[in-house]
Amino acid sequence: MIKPRHVLAAGLAAGLMFAFANLASAQGSLEGREVRASDGAVLGTIAKVITGADGRPLQVLVQPKGVRAAGPRSLPYKALSPEGDQFVIPLSKAEFDSMPAVDLAAK
Repeated sequence: MIKPRHVLAAGLAAGLMFAFANLASAQGSLEGREVRASDGAVLGTIAKVITGADGRPLQVLVQPKGVRAAGPRSLPYKALSPEGDQFVIPLSKAEFDSMPAVDLAAK
């Protein structure tokens, strides 16, 4: 006979696996999406998602749009507000452009 706590543990394990699979696919779907300033100006696209130990997104690296754009800028994931298939951050283009670029080659 199967004990109720074994059924609960199996259900919990299945639910966690489903949640992490959805989270992983959501992270992949973030990359390449457009990020705009609060005034609507296009800032760039999400180049990479940085996750915590639990697999949740913590930071995003946004590659600025433009020919002379330097490296990506790091933004907290919580600062992104979804609007359709893009994101808006509470910064102006000037504030975003003044942020230091992330050096991906440094360790």
